[in-house]
Amino acid sequence: MAEAGTFITLGLLFLAFYFEVFLLVSFLERQFGLRTAAPAKKPVVFPKVAIVVPCFNEERTVGKSLLSLLALAYPKEKLEILVIDDGSTDDTYETALRYTNDPRVRVFRKENGGKHTALNFALARTDAELIGCLDADSMVDQHALERIASGFENPRVAAVTPGIHVDAPRTLIQHLQYVEYRLSVFNRYAFAGLGSIFITPGPFSIFRASAIRDIGGWRHGHSTEDMELGLRLQSAGWTITNDPLATVYTKTPESLRTLIRQRVRWSYGFLKNVFDYRHMIGNPKYGNLGLIILPAALVSFGAGLYFAGRFFFYLIRSAADTTSHYLATGIEPWQSFDPLFALNTSFLWITVYATVAMTVVLISLGTYLSTGKRYPPVATPLFLALYSFIVPLWLGIALVRAVLNTGVRWR
Repeated sequence: MAEAGTFITLGLLFLAFYFEVFLLVSFLERQFGLRTAAPAKKPVVFPKVAIVVPCFNEERTVGKSLLSLLALAYPKEKLEILVIDDGSTDDTYETALRYTNDPRVRVFRKENGGKHTALNFALARTDAELIGCLDADSMVDQHALERIASGFENPRVAAVTPGIHVDAPRTLIQHLQYVEYRLSVFNRYAFAGLGSIFITPGPFSIFRASAIRDIGGWRHGHSTEDMELGLRLQSAGWTITNDPLATVYTKTPESLRTLIRQRVRWSYGFLKNVFDYRHMIGNPKYGNLGLIILPAALVSFGAGLYFAGRFFFYLIRSAADTTSHYLATGIEPWQSFDPLFALNTSFLWITVYATVAMTVVLISLGTYLSTGKRYPPVATPLFLALYSFIVPLWLGIALVRAVLNTGVRWR
């Protein structure tokens, strides 16, 4: 039994390391592979863009979001901003109305129906070629839209995703997410190179409006409409790409409790949406997404729970052995306590160290891609030491809820 557990542990660690190396090699191949002569520059064309700001009780943050949109370096006649108050019970609507002195801003109020209904409400009220969403707790860099708009020159591109960063982290939990988001920048860029992005995040993903209409608009998607839409677009044969320099800053949970609530929703939505689109898993029709990325994501989900269970098994067993030894010999517990999870397998620990080192490399690359800086955030050691211990909390809760089909709520 112990040998089987060691074999599984080593196998999962090796897969994690192999997947990280695969992403790194794919990234390097994309960056430094065979290059052809640069094509002649085309005249800059600015398509009409509608940015939707769906709001539910966002009176404290919607103003900053709108100011960042109004500061975009984009032709004013080609930009409209649709604020959709989705049944707020605070002064969100009145706050948004203060910005309607700018003709680009239109404000609507509707009964509460969820974010996907707000997006569809806006889609029915615009003739823009591109349509995007900015969550009302996010701010965009002034050049983000012009960078993203250029990504639609390829007619098969249905969506372009930005580089998302944590805005002004204050708490320990936010600093951990600050590092995590840098890693996500790299992953999203690498997935784009593999044609395998399956999430179109709420903070400033931009879509080809005709593609959204062709597939029937936004859906509830188990409270993760951004993931459901990404999978549906890929299932329909569209391409999703990424520009890490199209910078967006978003507010993130400040406490462990609110982080777990958010990530339970994300993880639950992942399980339910992947089940809904299970025909894509292992299907060569969907390329790297079906053959590599979705299976790897599922294995990663299971591995997180497995490692947590194994850790707590060794924690309890080690504590029991230490207590028994102390009662029998009188030796202090700290003198006989072995490091947790020490399986006395040197190759296993080499694999652990290699995986951690590769994670640091990918975090550094994500930082470089989005900021030009060559070093990872200062909170990276804390992220490596702590994050893997809290991730299983929301994975386990999400799995139970997905099995029981209980659903999740935004707030």
